[in-house]
Amino acid sequence: MGAVIREWTALMDWFPNLIDPEMPEGAGPEDNVEVCAWVPGPGYLDPAVLGRGDRSAEFMPRRPIHAGGAEFAPRHYTELGEMLGGVDTLQGGRVSGSRFAYLLGDVALMQMAIHRLLTDELVRRGYTPMVPPLLVRERALYGTSHFPEGRDQVYEIKTHNVEEPIPLFLVGSSEPTNFSYFMDRTLEESELPFRVFAATPCFRSEAGSWGKDVKGIKRVHQFDKIEMNAVCTPGQSDGVYAEFSEMNEWLMQQLALPYRIVDKCTGDAGYLASYRQRDVEVWMSGSGEFMEVMTDTNTSDYQARRLKIRYRGGDGNLRHCHTVNDTGCAMGRMLIAILDNYQQADGSVRVPDVLRESMRKDRLTPK
Repeated sequence: MGAVIREWTALMDWFPNLIDPEMPEGAGPEDNVEVCAWVPGPGYLDPAVLGRGDRSAEFMPRRPIHAGGAEFAPRHYTELGEMLGGVDTLQGGRVSGSRFAYLLGDVALMQMAIHRLLTDELVRRGYTPMVPPLLVRERALYGTSHFPEGRDQVYEIKTHNVEEPIPLFLVGSSEPTNFSYFMDRTLEESELPFRVFAATPCFRSEAGSWGKDVKGIKRVHQFDKIEMNAVCTPGQSDGVYAEFSEMNEWLMQQLALPYRIVDKCTGDAGYLASYRQRDVEVWMSGSGEFMEVMTDTNTSDYQARRLKIRYRGGDGNLRHCHTVNDTGCAMGRMLIAILDNYQQADGSVRVPDVLRESMRKDRLTPK
């Protein structure tokens, strides 16, 4: 009987969440549905021009949008980062290997300024800040469904010199640790929704992506991210999902970056826990392409069941919570978007208006 249970459990570990009936059907990214698209100045594009795939791309800026209409050949962000003395992948490679980088000077200050902008707003809106562990046991990753599906993306460390020689893993997001804070707990309905956020380094092996986006800081092994998470009742999760998306749009519009939101289809739904998922994709005016910078996921009760997160309703009955998570800001990619959209003909980069007071400057200049 033990062998049968183990085999059954192994099969169920790969069984995905049920999907929202409203999730679009499709095979891959080309079948994702554009929800909205926004450009600084004109604002939201007419919904009539949106559709599946890249319909809105035709209506996005054809040159760096904050270059004042100047005609010039846009530089790739990796060239700009080097010219500014702000992104050093060469020394990062010497120290740590491929897909590592140093951020320096004004580029590092820009990341700190974005961090302050978003965290100040989250605190103002009542989110609870967290500083979580970056090393977790297997249950935290299994409970949030990053195991077994994403195990090849996660770094395991040797624990022979740790007090308890139990396997530990570096997180690829603070989502597993944030939600595991509520593991094996029963919350009161009056406490919900419980919204938290964390700004942490994250680690990912990028298995399967070798040879893709090797240059620069788009796809690296260590990156910084602000993650927003909420534990809520089933009746609250759709509202929290929409709230996180609104928070994403707030940041993109504060930074005056062109973007779109896509409703992800069944064939591109992220990971096993996904009930409904959206991506925010920034438009790279210099290179003429969209790049994902944020993901908003409603996982319904899938993670809560694995982590045993429950709440006591007003009627005294115990029910499983819902969980909602959001990449509030992938810092490296946001820097790429600013370098691309704010570059000038002389190789300098304008600082977004909303970051100027924090950075105490209005332009990054080549060294």
